[in-house]
Amino acid sequence: MEENKIKLSGEGIFDSALLQIKKRQERAALGHVNCIPFPFERTSQYFPGIERGTYDICTASSGVGKSKLARFLYVIIPYTFIKENPDTDIRLKIFYFSLEESKEKFMMSIISYWLFVQHNMRVSIKQLRSVGNVGYYLPDDVIAKIEEAKEYFADLEKYVTIIDHIHNPTGIFKTMKSYNESKGKWTKRTITIDGVDKEVNDTYIPDDVNEYVIAITDHIGLLRTEKGLSKHETISRFSSEHCIELRNKYANIVVNVQQQSSDKEKKQYTFKGQSIDEKLEPSLDGLANNKETQRDADNVFGLFAPDRYQMEECDGYKVNVMQDHFRMLLILKSRDGEANVRTPLFFDGACSYFKELPRIEDTGAIEKVYQYTQNL
Repeated sequence: MEENKIKLSGEGIFDSALLQIKKRQERAALGHVNCIPFPFERTSQYFPGIERGTYDICTASSGVGKSKLARFLYVIIPYTFIKENPDTDIRLKIFYFSLEESKEKFMMSIISYWLFVQHNMRVSIKQLRSVGNVGYYLPDDVIAKIEEAKEYFADLEKYVTIIDHIHNPTGIFKTMKSYNESKGKWTKRTITIDGVDKEVNDTYIPDDVNEYVIAITDHIGLLRTEKGLSKHETISRFSSEHCIELRNKYANIVVNVQQQSSDKEKKQYTFKGQSIDEKLEPSLDGLANNKETQRDADNVFGLFAPDRYQMEECDGYKVNVMQDHFRMLLILKSRDGEANVRTPLFFDGACSYFKELPRIEDTGAIEKVYQYTQNL
């Protein structure tokens, strides 16, 4: 990566850091971006966007939408940015390791999103599969719209590789390592072992310093255990060794989807019997199977659905009106920014759609959202 090239100059660490700062400033001055912009305005004040060489975690309780969030933030948003900004010098390659769904079902979720955004058609994956009441089948006009988009999705597949047959950490790492090695080269250095000089790899230099390589694993609780290791140990090795190497050596963007533990599903109460709502929200210590992954990550995003706990309101928003269409996005950890940041979102699970809600003081806009959700 560009930063690695700088280090080879033999300058001091301060000089190297200053040169990086200046290079990024120059890019911004020329109209280029140093990250893929985040889609939510309030969150982007604290987390501007997706940067090379980062490790992120998306977490939520079961069924809340953590996989949909990961697909939205790290597949749909980057691809949309590339297509809407043809003059950008950023290139994109995404590997999505789907441990839970087939690649066809993954693609259906993107089709569902596309139909909603492009044609205002609200078609769920179940409807795409003609699953429903007896006699239900997908209308021909929906099929026609999908067929019209064949070129769009053919182009998408140039950027996104969906892998549903690799479930073990070693296989995921080897796949990513093979791609990286085909897209760059190593500088060498000589070390001496027992009086014998040996040439070893020193610094990886990508052919294209502006290629954003994203590796998403969904979700790591479904990783197959490595030989001789428990589930906890398997996840530890995957996170602390494989994910860190992809981030640090190759400057990949590593994204892991990780479920919250089942304990987070239970309401907790004070000694007076009052519900402690904040205990229900996703947290770093609530990560299932292995809480230590958060130590490795640069950023951890949590997604909260207060409706499932019959909460009337959340941060002033009427959950009892929006019901399952309300989500709260939480920045649980941000190594280079602020944590404990909250962004209220409109969510439509039928088409994997997220949108930042208007500010609570904008009562007119909020009322329109309430009316819209009641008609869904």
